[in-house]
Amino acid sequence: MGLPAQKHKMTLEDFLAWEAEQPERWEFFNGEAFMMAGGADVHNVVTGNMYMALRIGLQHTRCNVFMSDVRLRLAESDDLFYPDVFVTCTDADRARRQVKEDPILIAEVLSPSTEAYDRGDKFAAYRRFAGLKTVLFLSQDRAHVECFTRGEDGRWVLSEASGETARLALPAFDFELALADLYRDLPDADASDPAPIPPPSTPPPPPAA
Repeated sequence: MGLPAQKHKMTLEDFLAWEAEQPERWEFFNGEAFMMAGGADVHNVVTGNMYMALRIGLQHTRCNVFMSDVRLRLAESDDLFYPDVFVTCTDADRARRQVKEDPILIAEVLSPSTEAYDRGDKFAAYRRFAGLKTVLFLSQDRAHVECFTRGEDGRWVLSEASGETARLALPAFDFELALADLYRDLPDADASDPAPIPPPSTPPPPPAA
C-alpha cells in the first residue's frame, strides 16, 4: 500500500539514492515515489497471520514467504514495491538478498486510504509479473478474501471467501487457507486511537538536469 508523493519523474538511480536517506519506506512506480502508509494494528495482525499461514502451507517446498520489509522489482519497468506478503519459488530469487523479482503469489491487506491504488495501478503492475499466479486482497473490517488466479490462458479468475468458518482454495497451490487462521487474535474493535500523524511533506527531488 502507498500514498503518492508530489509528482516528480525520477530514474531508478535517483530514487534509490533519495530513498536511502529517508526514514520511511517508499515504493517506486511509473517514475514516481509513493510513501508506504503506516498501518493500523489490525492490518499488522492480518498481515502476520497471512505470512504464517503461507509459511505453514508451503513448508517442505522450495518456496519462500516474505513480508513488507523486502522489495519486489518489476524488472521490465524498474518499478519497486513492498507487498504486504509475497511468495517466490525460484533459484534466482533465493540468490538475491535485497530485491526479489519472481513472485508467484502476492497478498495485500486493504486499507481505506490506499485501496484504490492497490486495486488499480498497483494490481495492473502486478499482473505484468510473468510468473505470478495468485493475487489476494484481504479486507480489514471483516473476514473476507478475494483471490485472483491466472489461468493457463492468461486470464484472471476471481474467487472469494467470507466468514471465519470459510476456507479459500488456492488453485495455483495444493492447499487451502482457513479464514479463521487469517483473522485470529484481532485487536478489540472498539479501541480508540489518537488523530493520525500526517505523512511527511518532503517530496523526492526532480531528476538532475
